[in-house]
Amino acid sequence: MNHSSKLSSFFIFPAAVFLSHLTVSKILHLYSLFPHIDIPFHFLGGLSIAYTSAKIISYLEQEKFIARLNGILFAVLLISITATAAVLWEFMEFTGDLLFHTNIQVSLANTMQDQFMGLLGGLTLAFLYRRRMLQKATEGEGN
Repeated sequence: MNHSSKLSSFFIFPAAVFLSHLTVSKILHLYSLFPHIDIPFHFLGGLSIAYTSAKIISYLEQEKFIARLNGILFAVLLISITATAAVLWEFMEFTGDLLFHTNIQVSLANTMQDQFMGLLGGLTLAFLYRRRMLQKATEGEGN
């Protein structure tokens, strides 16, 4: 598999989260029945951004495009990328509200909750990824 198709494959998870969100909100109109349904979507969005970032960084390390990062720096980078994506997403929602006179950002509290849930998803993935790396290192020492 060439570099571009390999990198493209890393975006399947966030694309699936986004398409699921669109289906739930715009086609099935489930927000009227379940107004807090966006909470798990923001969590999954953060998780998927962190996952994709981890896959890209690991791929770049494996292909020797970048030096191998230590575990703490790797986790900080994942969390930083996720936090940045969450903020940019909320900027996009704000811009959409201004341009199209919608009310996606219901309130400041809702916006903060959205960002927190995205960051929590990223933190969860960083924790799980770090734990997996430590397990692999421990198994490697036993050989």
